[in-house]
Amino acid sequence: MCQDHKVIETAGYIKKEQKLTTVMNNILPNSFVLESQHPFPGYHGANLPEKLKPGSLFLILDKDYTFEEVARISKRIKQAFQHDFNASEGHIYFKTSCYPCIRIKYLKSFTFLPELQNLYKEHGIKFAKQKMIDTQGLIVINKTFYVDELEEGIYNDLEEDSKFYIEIEKDLPWDVFKEFTLNIKNNVDNSNFDAAEGVFYRKSGIVEVIRLYICEGEMEKIKTIRKLYDDLIKKNIAN
Repeated sequence: MCQDHKVIETAGYIKKEQKLTTVMNNILPNSFVLESQHPFPGYHGANLPEKLKPGSLFLILDKDYTFEEVARISKRIKQAFQHDFNASEGHIYFKTSCYPCIRIKYLKSFTFLPELQNLYKEHGIKFAKQKMIDTQGLIVINKTFYVDELEEGIYNDLEEDSKFYIEIEKDLPWDVFKEFTLNIKNNVDNSNFDAAEGVFYRKSGIVEVIRLYICEGEMEKIKTIRKLYDDLIKKNIAN
């Protein structure tokens, strides 16, 4: 008999590195908005979602707002805004600076952006002044997860196709995570996947995960990648 899957809704965060570019048009005057046109830079397959146009947008803020503040305001805005979007609070780290942000996904047109910014502004959110950016940034987004545990330690995302999460034993410094990921890509037959670090907050404690963007139906490949991460952690990371 097949074991029932366990559906989990929880909070946590995702940490990833992407190239970010300043948005120049269809924004409030002198506001600071960044775009990631390639949200899964390690993946180059045909099943990238078409709805990611525009790509992930980041409304840069003039100060920190808490996860709860952004979530409450976003819930109110959804009642007045006629277009689909998802909003999450986070931070973007560059070599010499850090910016608080609201990450916007699923917005179907740039033409909707000024209205959305105005609604946030009406609810007390203040935006940073525009700066020119065209470089890699380390992005940490606090968000909710809705996942199905396919088997112990392996989850698929119930809201976004081709996203999977694998548990790992220890948290990894970002440079170590990048090194391990490159090592794995060089040691699998098909290196076409994108990886990011993450955390699920559970009653039993923090669960360290790696988010994989990978072609659906590749469970054996997911298991192989998980084992390779586990082997590298056991070999290189002290207890």
